[in-house]
Amino acid sequence: MKKQQVAPKTFDSLRQVIRDRFQDLSPHLQRIARASLEEPNTFALSTTSKIAESLEVQPSTLIRFSKEFGYSGFSELQSVFRQRLIEGEPTTREQVLSETTAGPQEVEDVLGNVVSASIEALEMLRNEANTSDIAQAVKMMREARHVYVAGLRRSRPVADYLVYGLLRTEKPSSLLDFAGGMAGPQISTIGPDDVLIAIAFPPYSTPVVNAVMDANVSGRQIITITDASDSPLAQNARVALFVDADTKAPLQPVSGSMGLVQALLVLVGQR
Repeated sequence: MKKQQVAPKTFDSLRQVIRDRFQDLSPHLQRIARASLEEPNTFALSTTSKIAESLEVQPSTLIRFSKEFGYSGFSELQSVFRQRLIEGEPTTREQVLSETTAGPQEVEDVLGNVVSASIEALEMLRNEANTSDIAQAVKMMREARHVYVAGLRRSRPVADYLVYGLLRTEKPSSLLDFAGGMAGPQISTIGPDDVLIAIAFPPYSTPVVNAVMDANVSGRQIITITDASDSPLAQNARVALFVDADTKAPLQPVSGSMGLVQALLVLVGQR
């Protein structure tokens, strides 16, 4: 008899269980899992039918997803997401505003904290980067006919800079056009001699995760820049490069991922 699973009582514990068991879920349940971590407020406030419609699944699949993690039904699961809102978890905006006032001393303190967080991220990159994986990524980028790059939210400036740098080295490259709705057609044109580089950190942007999964299904070459081996990007990549950006700063720095990208560009340019 299958052991009855104890349902997680908090959002943080549920998030960890979902990450731990993600690869064991069916494709439909994986879709729900990604959305629950990407858009927890939607899961807290929307109805079962609306969530199911947006994910293109049956309402019964949401119930099955809930029972998979020990809940009696979707209502009990939804209460965990609602509790997250009731507890008043501070938003990024509130965290940033709480750190800043108009006085010169406060500005100096905040500037010092931001610089320290950026340095911390760069030090972690230098101490923990896997140079063998970086060398393999560089080889793939050099040999690629065309490099496609995907990145949204705080990964977007990193993706933009990567494309800029590749073009400066005269390597054909382009950014996936999520805003214009052309990312899907672009992915369909990725050939066996091309490379997709996807960049995402928690909470992983669903369009980027889906782009990686689609490219992986098509057997394309994928390099990912992400946070850990259990990232949905890393699990579908030929080469995964890790940047640990989990600092105490209210806004997570992009210095680590930018440093990694700059190293890749310098290495790719050394023909």
